[in-house]
Amino acid sequence: MKTIAQIGALGIFCAATVLAATPRWTGNPSLGARELEQQWSLVADQSRAMPIRGVLRFAVEATGLDWHPERVATALTRARALQDLDPASATFGNFHWVGSQPEVVDLNAVEFASQLMGFLRRAQDNKLAPAARQQLDALMTDAVAGLRSHVVKIEYTNIFVMKCWGLIAIGEALGRAEVADDGYRRFDDWVRFTAQHGIAEYGAVTYYGIDLDSLAMIARLAGRADARAKAERAIRLLWTDAAANWWALGDRLGGTNARTYDYLFGTGYFEAHTWTAGWLRARPELEGAGWLSGARENLTTLRDAVMLPPPAEWTEAIRAQVPRTVVQSWGDRPEQVAVNWIGRHVSLASSGASHSRDERTLVANLGDSPSIPQLMLVMDGRGDPYGTKKTVGGKALHLTPFVATVQRGPEILQVLSDDPLAVGTRAKPGELSRFLTHFTVPAAAQLWIGDTRTEPGTPEKPVIVPAGAAVFVRLGDAVIGLRVLLATTIAGEPAPLHFIADEKGGVARRLTVVHGTSEPHGRATLAVFLRAAEGLDDAAFAAWRKNFSTAPAMAKLSGDRIGAEVVGEKGSLRIEADVAKGERRVLAGGEAPALLSVNGRDVGREVMQEFSPR
Repeated sequence: MKTIAQIGALGIFCAATVLAATPRWTGNPSLGARELEQQWSLVADQSRAMPIRGVLRFAVEATGLDWHPERVATALTRARALQDLDPASATFGNFHWVGSQPEVVDLNAVEFASQLMGFLRRAQDNKLAPAARQQLDALMTDAVAGLRSHVVKIEYTNIFVMKCWGLIAIGEALGRAEVADDGYRRFDDWVRFTAQHGIAEYGAVTYYGIDLDSLAMIARLAGRADARAKAERAIRLLWTDAAANWWALGDRLGGTNARTYDYLFGTGYFEAHTWTAGWLRARPELEGAGWLSGARENLTTLRDAVMLPPPAEWTEAIRAQVPRTVVQSWGDRPEQVAVNWIGRHVSLASSGASHSRDERTLVANLGDSPSIPQLMLVMDGRGDPYGTKKTVGGKALHLTPFVATVQRGPEILQVLSDDPLAVGTRAKPGELSRFLTHFTVPAAAQLWIGDTRTEPGTPEKPVIVPAGAAVFVRLGDAVIGLRVLLATTIAGEPAPLHFIADEKGGVARRLTVVHGTSEPHGRATLAVFLRAAEGLDDAAFAAWRKNFSTAPAMAKLSGDRIGAEVVGEKGSLRIEADVAKGERRVLAGGEAPALLSVNGRDVGREVMQEFSPR
């Protein structure tokens, strides 16, 4: 049998051979020098507040092009000024995210900084001038304290893996075995956790890219062969996950996600990797987070170094299975599961619990173009149906309701319930102005209410959907049916359902359940039934509408207890829960649990079986 190290080396070799045949990020060095010159004008301006990631990325890219080593040393001096150097401080060794902040605000800064510092020292050491190396070592020496004092849960995938790499790289670069050992121990813990419970920050279209960056650094630059092999195996798991959930017609991940910055289209930094895998029709823009402002199309040192596209044998057999049902675990609790049914022209996905305020727990896809937005179901307290009203940090934060879900194939029964300003919630008085649930609809699609095709109203004069009516979103030969089985206001009354176009010519419209029109003080609950189908001509669509509209389905709320049940095409789906206590008492009729299964085969377990408890 091959050892783990041999398997890891083989996998990296295979990925490297694929790299030569797929798109590259590599830019024009002479144009890159011009872009660095523009960025240098910012770094050299002592009156300008600098972001720590931007300064360090400048150092990485300048070093990669052998551009003015003395200016790299100056950039590292500016980075040193962003570090908390007070030994008595609780954030000693961490970094100000940007120099205008009077104190360390975002504790993740030390992980992002250490990722780049570790790469600079481990991959580019031979290009560093002595002054730059000395400054870098001082930065890394004190960053160890910041890394160790910042407590990161293992479920916080991108930051946890980044911390592992930072400790490994800094420990090995500085000859501090105890620091490297700490990083390797944490990485082993993460590999075991993930092999048993899945990727906790699942489907994260931005953070999968960051995960792959850090894992590639471990796979290529870590000193221990077994850690390099484990990183390669984790890379394979991420690509297997991506292949399983890939919506090829939209050039994107098609399922639900723990976190997103793009609610309508599901794009993110992961595209830096899917582009080099050859999965995208058009080259995406390079990521902007952390960069200094200005052009950067030809600054590709880091991008090229961390690109490990998957060999075809990892992904293509999975992507070819259509239709396919994907089931994946994303935590150690039974409800922490995501299901995604992918057809030829439609997909439908759900998650069984809330993860964060920038998640999507029900997502669908229609059409054949990346320009067609996704469909999503989300509870909202800010009047932000499409996730376009960004808060501090560039995020659109929605509510995190209690979620109970059962999905089997292309059918979903889901319950959402929230008391947004209850004791213990993250929302503060004054932050929320209403209480709504939105189901977004592509403007390119038809919307039918029962047997009638219907155009939307306006926010001032919405189309009111009759209570109990089935709604159908149709595009081409594919359709998604929606029935609202229960919807309450915060006063406990039936909540209305509106069909609205917010702007003429917009890419998306919305179906909106109105739970409350002012700051929400109280609980509201929603139960929905969805079904997807494809291959329907007009006659088949009419018959399908009748079948879905008349399928037995009910939801009843008694106090805080809800019971919901539908008779699906392959049996009943049933939920019983206490929405106030957050207890899922019955979840019946859904797909069998798995680490990561495709049409019943647990491909994730196969990839990670060596690291699972026996």
